[in-house]
Amino acid sequence: MTEPKYAAGPEDFLTLADLQAMTGLAFMQAMLAGKVPTTTIARGCNYRVTRVEPGLVEVTGTPGHEHTNAFGGVHGGWYGVLLDTALTCAVITGLKAGQYQTTTEYKVNMLRAIPLGTEVRAIGRTEHLGRSTGVARGEIVGVADGKTYALGTATCLIMGGSA
Repeated sequence: MTEPKYAAGPEDFLTLADLQAMTGLAFMQAMLAGKVPTTTIARGCNYRVTRVEPGLVEVTGTPGHEHTNAFGGVHGGWYGVLLDTALTCAVITGLKAGQYQTTTEYKVNMLRAIPLGTEVRAIGRTEHLGRSTGVARGEIVGVADGKTYALGTATCLIMGGSA
């Protein structure tokens, strides 16, 4: 598996013009291949993009002690970071050259606690891609146990170019 590329500073990210020259799918495939920087938060949250297809993105991660809340369980924000990444990146795969997006809302329903050290996969699927919004839904599932740990949805504002 290709190692992700991380930006050391703002200058390492693609410019808006460079981003707009690519389709969203091409951008996400380049991220998966380590040719463009992935989200910098991925390093600290111990996850990576592991699958990219039109309308579908998976990220795989493992929570550690550094991702716990005050009670020693996996912090809800960790669930949110994985789902936000998988869901919005699924929307990105459908963007045409000239378009870009930002998350306007996401919702997470945690169904059960993820045990520390358990590898999970967040799977995002595009449900709607319109002129100005994209909507995705997905889940976090255990890689080894197949249990569903959380469900989520996201809405993205689509900007630039015409849909």
